[in-house]
Amino acid sequence: MKDLRCPLCHQPLLQNPQGLACTNRHQFDRAKEGYFNLLPVQNKHSREPGDAKEQLQARRQFLQAGFFDPLKTQLQELLPVTGEILLDIGCGEGYFTAGFSEVLPQAQIYGIDIAKAGVRLAAKAAKDKSGLTYCVSSNFDLPFSDESIDVITRVYAPSKDSELWRVIKPGGALVIVAPSENHLFGLRSRIYKEVRPHPKQVAPQGFGVVGHHRLEVSLQVSEREMREALLAMTPFAWRLSPELRDSILASELLDTLDFSISVYSKS
Repeated sequence: MKDLRCPLCHQPLLQNPQGLACTNRHQFDRAKEGYFNLLPVQNKHSREPGDAKEQLQARRQFLQAGFFDPLKTQLQELLPVTGEILLDIGCGEGYFTAGFSEVLPQAQIYGIDIAKAGVRLAAKAAKDKSGLTYCVSSNFDLPFSDESIDVITRVYAPSKDSELWRVIKPGGALVIVAPSENHLFGLRSRIYKEVRPHPKQVAPQGFGVVGHHRLEVSLQVSEREMREALLAMTPFAWRLSPELRDSILASELLDTLDFSISVYSKS
């Protein structure tokens, strides 16, 4: 894990029997689930930053049911097969991160998220998998050495352009997924009076465009339990009145998943 650096003093982190430590004796113990907490208390802006535990559990339930498998497959096909170190930013409960490890078995893969509940779920599921490491960390102050990462993936997560540029190797690949114009349009139309278009992707500063891809998939959610999970994992949940929520849950949901996938290279 020579790629990791201390979030406090930026010195390299080295493994020891308890976990990780730098030469300045900043110690980060390995949690029983196998992850590392590299988010200093002074960098937390709330008691439990990131997505709530219930939202992450709902996301795991929905994704494990296979609804996002087409996106996972598309991303697996886009990953450079020669990548030795991959960083998945905003990994949540680890669905996509684990999928990346399936096609890059030789690589060291890191998944980071500011939500401890998500990282805990991801690490617990990956406890027996070598080459897959999860950390609680900020996306805006990445705990990685300069030019240490071959591939960065970012699915529905914010980040800081200068940090992406700092940690990725020259010529390294950056893959960003964002919702496209028809993503869950039917559901959004029932919730919002005016459905605003998702913002178009702009190349992060310091990166050149390699290619843009669009993936549009029909979504059919027949089971009420899965409709409940979908609502719980989205930011829509808090905007729903009890009446509208009951109406959405009452019958089969037919909609569209629409993803924008952009591939960039560090120039």
